[in-house]
Amino acid sequence: MQDNELIELYFSRDETAIKQTSLTYGSALSRIASGILKDRRDAEEVMNDAYLAAWNSIPPERPDSLFAYISKIVRNTALVRLRDDSAAKRGKNVTVCLDELSEVLSSDDDVSAHVEAEELSRIINGFLRQQDADERDVFILRYYGYMQVKDIADKYGFTQSRVKMMLKRTRDKLASVLERNGYKI
Repeated sequence: MQDNELIELYFSRDETAIKQTSLTYGSALSRIASGILKDRRDAEEVMNDAYLAAWNSIPPERPDSLFAYISKIVRNTALVRLRDDSAAKRGKNVTVCLDELSEVLSSDDDVSAHVEAEELSRIINGFLRQQDADERDVFILRYYGYMQVKDIADKYGFTQSRVKMMLKRTRDKLASVLERNGYKI
């Protein structure tokens, strides 16, 4: 189903909205949750929580992209679950991902953080649109989908070294763009 059709199901409070959303985007959303949590049962719970959150927020929200909207819910819910989970083994991959990006992104906690986050998001999205498709996809799979380097290499038929180098070069280019836009690195 198309996004507009799915959103109309939510607006009409048709209970098939969740089932249709799951059929359309379930596997991609599950990969995001599983990539963060590394536990199938936890990922399933996060998916259920995300579907419920979407059901409760649409309406009044009318997202332009249902996948982007729900994937953000899945990602945030999984990260909260991970943070709250005391098992250190589950946090290793995300910590590594975030540590890799921490060289590029600063973490100021001032009043204008929300506005700055929106601007930062706009700059990063513009940057990614200008990248080669493979570099963009690898970057998104690693830092948005929390996919392991080995899994990305297998998916594209690259060596792990090539994936690591692509990620480093893309991070370096992103750092340069951010510096030109006034962000301290």
